[in-house]
Amino acid sequence: MLAGAQAIRNEGFAVEFARNIRQQKGYLAGEAYHRARDLTEFFQREDIAAIFCARGGFGSVQLLPHLSVGLTSFPKVFVGYSDITILLNWLLQECKMVTFHAPMVAMELAKGLEGRSKELFWGLLTGKKTAWDVQLGEVIRRGTVEASMMGGCLSVLTTTLGTAYEINPAGKLLFLEDVGEKPYRIERMLTHLKMAGKFEKLAGLVLGQFSNCDGDGSRDLRQIVGDLFHKAPYPVVMGMPAGHGDEQITLPFGVKMLLDGNLGTLSLLESPVV
Repeated sequence: MLAGAQAIRNEGFAVEFARNIRQQKGYLAGEAYHRARDLTEFFQREDIAAIFCARGGFGSVQLLPHLSVGLTSFPKVFVGYSDITILLNWLLQECKMVTFHAPMVAMELAKGLEGRSKELFWGLLTGKKTAWDVQLGEVIRRGTVEASMMGGCLSVLTTTLGTAYEINPAGKLLFLEDVGEKPYRIERMLTHLKMAGKFEKLAGLVLGQFSNCDGDGSRDLRQIVGDLFHKAPYPVVMGMPAGHGDEQITLPFGVKMLLDGNLGTLSLLESPVV
């Protein structure tokens, strides 16, 4: 974490750690109430411009009962992914706040961002870069659409179903990715989301790299996605280099993007920061 904090300082920014950042409760980062209080205080402070999450794991969902939609009065750059998927989408849905599915302090920043990942991360967060075009992988369904994006880690998003914090991706580009899940588990989760109606009114679907998600059998992710979405009335494209993978393209949630299912590209159309 210290190496990641230094990487932020190297970009010219001061760093302050949350009061309870070193607290532990078994595998949790301390009591949920304390973590939520620290997060709320950071949002409320005028001298803080951005909040960077240290890492993922599990526990973000436990903060939600302790957070208030009043945070909408204190919009800030908020950065993370993996388990932070819960907070990214809650802030977007309930507080109407643009959030960033992007590298974290104790993970990618500590190891050192390189190339396009570094360029887009700092460029987007500082407002120096207002648009980009990324070539994706395989096209499952063709078509083009403009919409804002939400989503993140598939296994985390699936846990919101049936709760007060259930995702509502209607009219949006839904981004899904994960790591270390067998194909049958991915199919189970996608089927769950489909049966819950979460794919019915999408503007489009973007799948990530799904690192280390290979199985022992012949049924792979391409076949699963093909079977589930071969009749989708919107573009479906695989291979977005974001999330748990070798490359980490920063995805702003809540701003306009263009998904081109004919060319297999995703384009950011507006700046995520003012």
